[in-house]
Amino acid sequence: MEFEGKIALVTGAGGCGSGQGRVFALALAAEGADVAVNDIDLEAAEKTASEVKALGRRSIAVKADVSSENEVKAMVARVVEELGGIDILVNNAGFGYPILVEDMTAEEWHRIIGVNLDGTFFCSRAVIPVMQERGGGRIINIASPAGKAMTVNGCAGYTSAKAGVMGFTRHLAFEVGPYKITVNSVCPGMVMGGDHMPSPEVLRKMKDGALLGDITTAEDTANAVLFLASEKARMITGTNLDAYAIAPGGKEHWNNFIKRRKDFRAGKGMKP
Repeated sequence: MEFEGKIALVTGAGGCGSGQGRVFALALAAEGADVAVNDIDLEAAEKTASEVKALGRRSIAVKADVSSENEVKAMVARVVEELGGIDILVNNAGFGYPILVEDMTAEEWHRIIGVNLDGTFFCSRAVIPVMQERGGGRIINIASPAGKAMTVNGCAGYTSAKAGVMGFTRHLAFEVGPYKITVNSVCPGMVMGGDHMPSPEVLRKMKDGALLGDITTAEDTANAVLFLASEKARMITGTNLDAYAIAPGGKEHWNNFIKRRKDFRAGKGMKP
């Protein structure tokens, strides 16, 4: 198995939202890793940890708010003490409110930045000395296409935080490269699953408008995480992997794209 003897820490892995953190933890365990499961909801974290153990791997559930420097330090210390170290860190914890800037309070802004960006910083910083002692490691940050453009589902705080995550990824990769620690980010797109499942009709329309005729699942994103954590990606660092089908032409529906060109060829469209 790819990660036999490796120890992973996955934040926000209790299974809330799309449930992708839980899927990351189970995917790593299925490939041989022991997994520390973090979440702000201890009961949810314990449920995921039980599933990891059912796969024959060691696991502990750790309650910690990743936006708290002290809680992160305590979490990493406990993982090292109980599991023996950390080889793979997946900074997955994150969320956003659907709220306008004009209506956003300072508290809401700081909470979003705190979990999404500060949490990535605190967790990454805390594992660097641990990974140094183990001769290297993998830090994988879960970003978002919002960080490259914007989000219609979240808010400016989320967009700003994820842009920061991608910038942090590029910079940290340079700092820790000599320690054989790689740092990369993954943009999952809009992951459907868990609590994030639309009605069958809305889901059908989403698939119809998607470039490959389907939507991104947490398992799709997990495959990207597994790749970046593996030896196959040993020379990849400081980069972002888009784990969803991007339409190079932008947001135009594929059918419209084809029709405009067919009309042009048939003499119904623009003339040169």
